[in-house]
Amino acid sequence: MNVSATTRVAAVIGSPVRHSLSPIIHNAVFEAHGDDWVYGAFEVDPQHAAAAIDAMRVLGIAGLSITMPHKEMVISALDEVRPEAQLVRAVNTVVRTAEGRLVGHNTDGLGCVDALRTAGADTSFVGVVGAGATARAVIAALAGSGSKVAVVNRTADRLAHAVAVGNTVRAGSTVAISLDALGECTTIINTTPQGMTGVAPDVLPVDGAVFASRHTVLDAVYHPLDTGFLQAARHRGARVVDGLDMLCAQAARQQELWLGRLPDVTLMRQAALRELSRRQQ
Repeated sequence: MNVSATTRVAAVIGSPVRHSLSPIIHNAVFEAHGDDWVYGAFEVDPQHAAAAIDAMRVLGIAGLSITMPHKEMVISALDEVRPEAQLVRAVNTVVRTAEGRLVGHNTDGLGCVDALRTAGADTSFVGVVGAGATARAVIAALAGSGSKVAVVNRTADRLAHAVAVGNTVRAGSTVAISLDALGECTTIINTTPQGMTGVAPDVLPVDGAVFASRHTVLDAVYHPLDTGFLQAARHRGARVVDGLDMLCAQAARQQELWLGRLPDVTLMRQAALRELSRRQQ
């Protein structure tokens, strides 16, 4: 890539971000599409999340990806927050407009729906495990796309809020269910960090016996790529969609916001797989 004084800069902020694949996937398609953009990563202490938005403003950074735990912390520093991000109280993308305003969006939910559609999933009745920022974005996008959504979470107040998010998008679309009823769904999504390296790598968010061959199962975790959740689903004959597909799909939607065009998601995934292979050497 040829970086010059006119090159536009985008980056991811979060803590930690050293493991992030975002620079790899974004730079791969910037180069392939001939965009004069470059993408980096900035480790930002959570207490300085809002200050990072001010730095974006001062330095003229064109776009930011926001990862955990900063998705809610940056909201107060933005000039505008789009309705989909306001509803779920989480921003994962910041766009600098031509007038210099910083606008917050959320592409997590739409990226999840895109990944499921690409995989040919039946999204008529989708079970979502978790009620955090990613879950709320996914629930809102699913409800908006016409799915019936069922939410499972251990904490009652967070569960109630996640269900309310879906029903705000489309009345009657979203319900709370027990873990025992999860198998009634056609597609099952894990949005919790259980199964993630360094968090709870040996923990399954649900009993693997819930899965069947009629299910499509997506895990938002992509480190490791083949989680215990996906292994259990595959063992029961389910179609599986890994977290890398969701990561690339939401990143593609970010580039659509920044550059006005959707990139080649296949190139993103290939670049990420090469990087993961390199890290394992």
